[in-house]
Amino acid sequence: MAKKSNPNTNDLLSFSKNDIKIYIHQLQDDLQIQLKSGKSIDDILDLEDPFEALEPILPQEVYPILVLAMINDIRSETVMNAILSGLDRGMKSFHDKKDL
Repeated sequence: MAKKSNPNTNDLLSFSKNDIKIYIHQLQDDLQIQLKSGKSIDDILDLEDPFEALEPILPQEVYPILVLAMINDIRSETVMNAILSGLDRGMKSFHDKKDL
């Protein structure tokens, strides 16, 4: 995966599972840098939405898992697998809606 700083949803749809995992970790790294600099999550969200590209393909029940993992810097395989599984379902659903 070539590093693309701000991929959109369509870009993410072309990513492999490993590319998505790398993207999520990069997003998490960027968010942690901002949080450690003293910004609150509200400050960050007022300026940008780091989850914007993921929102259309992330099932509603997985979204809070992703956000909490990002904010709390949780990187366990169990959490990542739950997020990736949810994204896989969300991508299929997104494709199905697009095909209608």
